[in-house]
Amino acid sequence: MRITYYQFPDEMSIRDVALITKQVIEGKTYITEVPADVSDETLERNFKHEVDTTITMAKKLMKTYGGHAYTRHIDRDGGCFEITPIVLKGNNSRHKYNKHL
Repeated sequence: MRITYYQFPDEMSIRDVALITKQVIEGKTYITEVPADVSDETLERNFKHEVDTTITMAKKLMKTYGGHAYTRHIDRDGGCFEITPIVLKGNNSRHKYNKHL
């Protein structure tokens, strides 16, 4: 199994991270702002500077906002046996899963 994560740049505001994360999770681009009555402290508790997503979306976010992405490769026991970075050019898949499992 693979899980892909995108990490926002550290200098991005938590409001921007929350907005983009909500758009990615809900798949809606019409969400244009975080409500003003939501405090930054609440956002910090509920949103991280990292979101799990698809490789395609991770690449799109990297092109748009910077940051970086990686894939965790999980074995059948639930342990992570490898972490590979996502690059913008080329195919990110180089694993033959039958040899790891």
